[in-house]
Amino acid sequence: MSEAADQEAAADRETSGSAAAMLRRVNSIDAALLRYRVMAYTVGTGLIILVFVGMPLQFGFGHPSVVQIVGPIHGFLYIVYLLAALDLARRARFTLLQMAAMIGAGLLPFLAFIIERYITRDLEAGMRSWRGRPVQLE
Repeated sequence: MSEAADQEAAADRETSGSAAAMLRRVNSIDAALLRYRVMAYTVGTGLIILVFVGMPLQFGFGHPSVVQIVGPIHGFLYIVYLLAALDLARRARFTLLQMAAMIGAGLLPFLAFIIERYITRDLEAGMRSWRGRPVQLE
């Protein structure tokens, strides 16, 4: 084989390897995004129940049972949500502003749903170009 053919074959292997690495990274981000989305909906729903059902029952009617049950569950799930958000932020290389929005989303009712939609739309637009590409693994 000629030297030019050897260089071309090496370049093909390098491109294939980088494409495979990029595909693995996209799949990793996709999995982290799914974990984040599940936790965002779970924490958002729990917070809405806590704020709009539990708090009025506790302070308006003197029945603290919903807050006593949902409060600690929301607190634990918020920690899990933070771990999922930080994992996604690390894999997708988010800015500090994006990370701050994700962290704050678990503290304000309805914000988790808005931020989740924004993050998902942003990431899926970036990953769309890599999803259908054929990759040759050697």
